[in-house]
Amino acid sequence: MKESSAMDFKEYILNKLLDKYEKSLHYQGTAKVNRRISLSFNAKNFPWYWKGEEPHLKQAIHQVVEDLSRQGIVAYQWLPFEKGNLLAAVWLNLEQLDQAYAAIGRQPRIDKVKAVAAEIASLLPQITQDWIKAFLQDCLRELQEKKDFPPLLPEEPEERALLLKTFLGLEDKKDAVLLERVFSLKYLGQSKVFQKKVKGRLTRIAVQYLLPNAQLLEDEVMQELGIEKNSEEILVWGAITLLHQDKVIDYSNSPFGGVVDTKYFAQMEIGSLKAAKVMTIENKANFHDLVNRGMAEDTLLIYLGGFPGPQKRTFLTSLYQFNTRISFYHWGDIDLGGFRIFVALRKVIPTIKPLFMDESTLLRHKPFCDELEANYAGQLAKLLEQEEYESFWPVIKVMLNEKIRLEQEALLVVDNFTFELPPQCFHLGAG
Repeated sequence: MKESSAMDFKEYILNKLLDKYEKSLHYQGTAKVNRRISLSFNAKNFPWYWKGEEPHLKQAIHQVVEDLSRQGIVAYQWLPFEKGNLLAAVWLNLEQLDQAYAAIGRQPRIDKVKAVAAEIASLLPQITQDWIKAFLQDCLRELQEKKDFPPLLPEEPEERALLLKTFLGLEDKKDAVLLERVFSLKYLGQSKVFQKKVKGRLTRIAVQYLLPNAQLLEDEVMQELGIEKNSEEILVWGAITLLHQDKVIDYSNSPFGGVVDTKYFAQMEIGSLKAAKVMTIENKANFHDLVNRGMAEDTLLIYLGGFPGPQKRTFLTSLYQFNTRISFYHWGDIDLGGFRIFVALRKVIPTIKPLFMDESTLLRHKPFCDELEANYAGQLAKLLEQEEYESFWPVIKVMLNEKIRLEQEALLVVDNFTFELPPQCFHLGAG
């Protein structure tokens, strides 16, 4: 506080008291005890008051308190035997709240809450997505019942407006996939404002209302909403043709594999697939290494590039449904991310099996493992309580015991090693 004028003192005292009031049960209308909303004149609240170096400031604040008392806005009390010299406390007259707000030109919080509740109520009819609607309905309920702002709804008008515009943008784009900056520019007016002021909060809302227990990273949550930080691609190698509009794209003619932009999956169909086995791979280096070493002709390789978002899952679902007799495998890191990716894939392809993600592979490559940090180990241990990770429980226990994890690129370091895979998938001989 700047100790410069009587108005400064009045604003300071009334703002402190009104802040306390707006956080109290009196404000919510649920107080059962008529407890005072008071402000003590202690060294914490008024450090300069006790220095005694500027007596004119003390006199000024006494004058302000007495003036407010005469108006019926506050009451006050002196310290014992210090009448006229040292104040003990000042408290708010709850019967004169309107005058307290008016005295400093402050908008009552209840007025802000009512205005925002009306804003939310007018927006709700425009929302069709269940998770957004559920969030807004919860916000409206808390605004009306608790007379306060829910934690995930910004109180600051500009940030709240950006969030609500984002909801309308999600409604407008429907199932279309947009790059993050394109979405931001189209619906919020600037290319970076979404990332700076909306993305984190939207992630928390989506995790709570759309993706509970999903354990997704921020960008992965955004992918589920159809907002991508960068253009998503997969690499494919093998005898597969894709149909796009009037064109046939034949990847069997490419000895090094080919690229597919995931945003086109909704417009594509599988034309043919001459494969008995499909193997998805988490990391690009491993994909290229397998292609270079040589693959059996009845194998299709797919580099996923991390967590499979909605577009990638659409493609994988099409593969699975195209021929349910095909065997599916996934090779990923032996770590949290690798396990999460596999579990996500299994929800799309129930028959998929993990490769090189067991305790034997982990221990054979122990010299190339990374050490587990305490926080990471704690997250890993939680997977032992989740049945969807049961197939990885043996390797997780070894990881926790040895305090290690393994990235799949480590297997490429080893010379003179032959992978043991299901028959006729592929064979890697000595380097």
